[in-house]
Amino acid sequence: MDACAVNGFFSSAQIEKYSAAVPKRRSVRAFKGDPDIGQISALHYAAARVALPGVRIALGEAPPGGLYRRLPLVETIHGSQRYAAVIADERIPRAAIHAGISGEAFILEAVALGVGTCWVAAFKRGGVNIPLNEGEKVKAVIALGVPANEGGPRKRKRLSEICASDPSSWPFWAYNAAEYVRVAPSAVNLQPWRLSFAGNTLTLSSARAGANLDMGIALLHMTLGARDQRHMMRWGEGKEIASLIAEDKL
Repeated sequence: MDACAVNGFFSSAQIEKYSAAVPKRRSVRAFKGDPDIGQISALHYAAARVALPGVRIALGEAPPGGLYRRLPLVETIHGSQRYAAVIADERIPRAAIHAGISGEAFILEAVALGVGTCWVAAFKRGGVNIPLNEGEKVKAVIALGVPANEGGPRKRKRLSEICASDPSSWPFWAYNAAEYVRVAPSAVNLQPWRLSFAGNTLTLSSARAGANLDMGIALLHMTLGARDQRHMMRWGEGKEIASLIAEDKL
Protein backbone atom coordinates (compact mmCIF):
# COMPACT_ATOMS: atom_id res chain seq x y z
CA MET A 1 0.00 0.00 0.00
CA ASP A 2 1.32 3.43 -0.95
CA ALA A 3 1.39 6.33 1.49
CA CYS A 4 -1.32 8.97 0.95
CA ALA A 5 -0.46 12.49 -0.13
CA VAL A 6 -2.52 13.70 2.83
CA ASN A 7 0.16 12.51 5.30
CA GLY A 8 1.70 15.65 6.82
CA PHE A 9 0.02 17.89 4.23
CA PHE A 10 -2.15 19.86 6.65
CA SER A 11 -0.54 21.67 9.59
CA SER A 12 -1.60 20.96 13.17
CA ALA A 13 -3.27 24.39 13.22
CA GLN A 14 -5.30 23.51 10.12
CA ILE A 15 -6.29 20.14 11.59
CA GLU A 16 -7.53 21.82 14.78
CA LYS A 17 -9.41 24.45 12.79
CA TYR A 18 -11.10 21.90 10.54
CA SER A 19 -11.96 19.58 13.43
CA ALA A 20 -13.70 22.44 15.21
CA ALA A 21 -15.55 23.41 12.00
CA VAL A 22 -16.97 19.93 11.28
CA PRO A 23 -19.83 20.15 13.85
CA LYS A 24 -20.75 23.61 12.52
CA ARG A 25 -20.82 22.69 8.83
CA ARG A 26 -24.25 22.57 7.19
CA SER A 27 -25.23 22.43 3.53
CA VAL A 28 -26.66 25.87 2.79
CA ARG A 29 -28.96 26.27 -0.21
CA ALA A 30 -30.50 29.66 0.62
CA PHE A 31 -28.24 32.70 0.95
CA LYS A 32 -28.90 36.35 1.67
CA GLY A 33 -25.83 37.67 -0.11
CA ASP A 34 -22.27 37.07 -1.21
CA PRO A 35 -19.27 36.79 1.14
CA ASP A 36 -17.65 40.15 1.89
CA ILE A 37 -14.36 41.29 0.37
CA GLY A 38 -12.32 40.17 3.39
CA GLN A 39 -13.86 36.70 3.29
CA ILE A 40 -13.28 36.41 -0.46
CA SER A 41 -9.63 37.38 -0.03
CA ALA A 42 -9.18 34.78 2.73
CA LEU A 43 -10.89 32.13 0.58
CA HIS A 44 -8.51 32.79 -2.33
CA TYR A 45 -5.62 32.19 0.07
CA ALA A 46 -7.25 29.06 1.50
CA ALA A 47 -7.88 27.67 -2.01
CA ALA A 48 -4.14 27.68 -2.68
CA ARG A 49 -3.22 26.19 0.72
CA VAL A 50 -5.49 23.13 0.53
CA ALA A 51 -4.81 21.97 -3.04
CA LEU A 52 -3.34 18.45 -3.14
CA PRO A 53 -1.52 17.14 -6.26
CA GLY A 54 -3.73 17.30 -9.35
CA VAL A 55 -6.24 19.67 -7.74
CA ARG A 56 -7.01 23.33 -8.30
CA ILE A 57 -9.73 25.34 -6.54
CA ALA A 58 -10.74 28.56 -8.26
CA LEU A 59 -13.29 31.15 -7.16
CA GLY A 60 -15.75 32.58 -9.62
CA GLU A 61 -18.98 34.50 -10.02
CA ALA A 62 -21.98 32.88 -11.66
CA PRO A 63 -23.07 34.37 -15.02
CA PRO A 64 -26.52 35.92 -15.55
CA GLY A 65 -27.81 32.62 -16.97
CA GLY A 66 -27.16 30.93 -13.65
CA LEU A 67 -25.01 28.01 -12.57
CA TYR A 68 -27.19 25.52 -10.71
CA ARG A 69 -29.52 22.97 -12.26
CA ARG A 70 -33.03 22.44 -10.93
CA LEU A 71 -33.64 18.97 -9.52
CA PRO A 72 -36.94 17.40 -8.42
CA LEU A 73 -37.57 17.67 -4.66
CA VAL A 74 -34.30 19.55 -4.10
CA GLU A 75 -34.17 23.26 -3.27
CA THR A 76 -32.20 25.17 -5.90
CA ILE A 77 -29.26 27.22 -4.68
CA HIS A 78 -30.22 30.89 -4.60
CA GLY A 79 -29.23 34.22 -3.09
CA SER A 80 -25.50 34.24 -3.90
CA GLN A 81 -23.50 34.44 -7.12
CA ARG A 82 -20.15 33.39 -5.66
CA TYR A 83 -18.83 29.87 -6.00
CA ALA A 84 -15.63 27.83 -5.97
CA ALA A 85 -14.89 25.29 -8.70
CA VAL A 86 -13.13 22.09 -7.56
CA ILE A 87 -10.98 21.11 -10.53
CA ALA A 88 -9.04 17.86 -10.98
CA ASP A 89 -6.36 17.01 -13.52
CA GLU A 90 -7.51 13.52 -14.45
CA ARG A 91 -4.01 12.59 -15.66
CA ILE A 92 -2.82 12.61 -12.02
CA PRO A 93 -3.34 9.37 -10.04
CA ARG A 94 -6.19 9.61 -7.51
CA ALA A 95 -6.87 13.24 -8.47
CA ALA A 96 -10.61 12.76 -7.92
CA ILE A 97 -10.07 11.57 -4.34
CA HIS A 98 -7.62 14.44 -3.82
CA ALA A 99 -10.35 16.78 -5.08
CA GLY A 100 -12.71 15.52 -2.38
CA ILE A 101 -10.08 16.02 0.32
CA SER A 102 -9.10 19.50 -0.88
CA GLY A 103 -12.65 20.64 -1.56
CA GLU A 104 -13.85 19.62 1.90
CA ALA A 105 -10.81 21.29 3.51
CA PHE A 106 -11.74 24.44 1.60
CA ILE A 107 -15.32 24.19 2.87
CA LEU A 108 -14.12 23.88 6.47
CA GLU A 109 -11.90 26.92 5.94
CA ALA A 110 -15.02 28.77 4.75
CA VAL A 111 -17.04 27.60 7.76
CA ALA A 112 -14.30 28.92 10.07
CA LEU A 113 -14.65 32.29 8.30
CA GLY A 114 -18.42 32.34 8.80
CA VAL A 115 -19.18 31.63 5.12
CA GLY A 116 -22.02 29.27 4.22
CA THR A 117 -21.30 26.51 1.70
CA CYS A 118 -22.84 23.67 -0.26
CA TRP A 119 -21.26 20.98 -2.44
CA VAL A 120 -23.08 20.95 -5.80
CA ALA A 121 -22.62 18.28 -8.47
CA ALA A 122 -25.70 19.29 -10.51
CA PHE A 123 -24.45 22.44 -12.22
CA LYS A 124 -24.41 23.91 -15.73
CA ARG A 125 -20.92 23.30 -17.05
CA GLY A 126 -21.30 26.24 -19.39
CA GLY A 127 -21.90 28.43 -16.35
CA VAL A 128 -18.40 27.79 -14.96
CA ASN A 129 -16.51 30.75 -16.37
CA ILE A 130 -13.06 29.55 -15.30
CA PRO A 131 -10.62 28.50 -18.07
CA LEU A 132 -9.46 24.89 -17.79
CA ASN A 133 -6.04 23.50 -18.63
CA GLU A 134 -5.42 20.30 -20.58
CA GLY A 135 -6.58 17.26 -18.62
CA GLU A 136 -8.64 19.28 -16.14
CA LYS A 137 -12.29 18.71 -15.31
CA VAL A 138 -14.59 20.49 -12.88
CA LYS A 139 -15.64 17.75 -10.46
CA ALA A 140 -18.07 19.92 -8.47
CA VAL A 141 -18.76 23.50 -7.48
CA ILE A 142 -19.17 24.88 -3.98
CA ALA A 143 -21.79 27.58 -3.42
CA LEU A 144 -20.54 30.39 -1.16
CA GLY A 145 -22.43 33.11 0.68
CA VAL A 146 -24.09 34.46 3.79
CA PRO A 147 -26.57 31.82 5.05
CA ALA A 148 -30.20 32.93 5.03
CA ASN A 149 -30.90 30.63 7.99
CA GLU A 150 -29.07 28.31 10.36
CA GLY A 151 -30.17 25.15 8.57
CA GLY A 152 -31.82 22.09 10.01
CA PRO A 153 -30.35 18.95 11.59
CA ARG A 154 -28.22 16.70 9.39
CA LYS A 155 -29.85 13.45 8.34
CA ARG A 156 -27.30 10.65 8.67
CA LYS A 157 -27.18 6.87 9.02
CA ARG A 158 -26.52 5.39 12.43
CA LEU A 159 -22.88 4.64 13.15
CA SER A 160 -23.64 0.92 13.25
CA GLU A 161 -24.86 1.11 9.64
CA ILE A 162 -21.50 2.19 8.28
CA CYS A 163 -19.23 0.08 10.53
CA ALA A 164 -18.40 -3.61 9.98
CA SER A 165 -18.33 -4.30 13.74
CA ASP A 166 -19.52 -2.60 16.92
CA PRO A 167 -17.59 0.71 17.03
CA SER A 168 -18.18 1.03 20.78
CA SER A 169 -15.55 -1.69 21.22
CA TRP A 170 -12.97 0.25 19.20
CA PRO A 171 -10.32 2.57 20.72
CA PHE A 172 -11.67 6.08 21.21
CA TRP A 173 -9.61 7.54 18.35
CA ALA A 174 -11.07 4.99 15.90
CA TYR A 175 -14.61 5.51 17.22
CA ASN A 176 -14.22 9.29 16.90
CA ALA A 177 -12.80 8.96 13.38
CA ALA A 178 -15.83 6.85 12.42
CA GLU A 179 -18.18 9.46 13.87
CA TYR A 180 -16.47 12.19 11.84
CA VAL A 181 -16.95 10.08 8.70
CA ARG A 182 -20.61 9.55 9.60
CA VAL A 183 -21.34 13.29 9.53
CA ALA A 184 -19.43 13.92 6.29
CA PRO A 185 -21.43 15.22 3.29
CA SER A 186 -21.98 13.03 0.24
CA ALA A 187 -23.85 13.18 -3.07
CA VAL A 188 -27.61 13.05 -2.38
CA ASN A 189 -26.63 12.01 1.15
CA LEU A 190 -26.00 8.38 0.17
CA GLN A 191 -23.03 8.00 2.56
CA PRO A 192 -21.35 5.39 0.32
CA TRP A 193 -18.64 4.41 2.81
CA ARG A 194 -17.93 1.56 5.17
CA LEU A 195 -15.43 1.35 8.03
CA SER A 196 -13.71 -1.64 9.58
CA PHE A 197 -11.19 -1.88 12.41
CA ALA A 198 -8.59 -4.55 13.24
CA GLY A 199 -5.43 -4.39 15.34
CA ASN A 200 -4.18 -0.83 14.93
CA THR A 201 -5.83 -0.10 11.57
CA LEU A 202 -9.06 1.67 10.59
CA THR A 203 -9.99 1.01 6.95
CA LEU A 204 -12.27 3.13 4.77
CA SER A 205 -14.01 1.27 1.94
CA SER A 206 -16.46 2.26 -0.78
CA ALA A 207 -19.91 0.68 -0.84
CA ARG A 208 -20.34 1.47 -4.55
CA ALA A 209 -18.31 2.33 -7.62
CA GLY A 210 -17.67 5.86 -8.85
CA ALA A 211 -17.64 7.56 -5.46
CA ASN A 212 -14.14 9.03 -5.58
CA LEU A 213 -15.08 12.60 -4.63
CA ASP A 214 -17.23 11.37 -1.74
CA MET A 215 -14.47 9.05 -0.57
CA GLY A 216 -11.99 11.91 -0.51
CA ILE A 217 -14.37 13.89 1.70
CA ALA A 218 -14.73 10.90 4.02
CA LEU A 219 -10.97 10.35 4.11
CA LEU A 220 -10.38 13.90 5.32
CA HIS A 221 -13.05 13.51 7.99
CA MET A 222 -11.47 10.24 9.14
CA THR A 223 -8.12 12.01 9.52
CA LEU A 224 -9.72 14.85 11.48
CA GLY A 225 -11.53 12.48 13.82
CA ALA A 226 -8.28 10.67 14.64
CA ARG A 227 -6.33 13.90 15.20
CA ASP A 228 -5.25 13.05 18.78
CA GLN A 229 -3.75 9.73 17.63
CA ARG A 230 -0.46 9.82 15.72
CA HIS A 231 -1.12 7.92 12.52
CA MET A 232 -0.24 7.29 8.89
CA MET A 233 -2.64 6.96 5.97
CA ARG A 234 -2.00 4.40 3.23
CA TRP A 235 -3.90 3.86 0.00
CA GLY A 236 -5.82 0.64 -0.43
CA GLU A 237 -6.85 -1.34 -3.49
CA GLY A 238 -10.23 -2.02 -5.06
CA LYS A 239 -13.07 -1.01 -2.77
CA GLU A 240 -10.63 -0.43 0.10
CA ILE A 241 -9.88 3.26 -0.38
CA ALA A 242 -7.37 3.89 2.42
CA SER A 243 -6.28 2.70 5.84
CA LEU A 244 -5.41 4.81 8.87
CA ILE A 245 -2.68 3.07 10.88
CA ALA A 246 -2.06 4.06 14.51
CA GLU A 247 1.58 5.10 14.77
CA ASP A 248 2.21 3.86 18.31
CA LYS A 249 2.00 0.28 17.02
CA LEU A 250 3.99 0.71 13.81
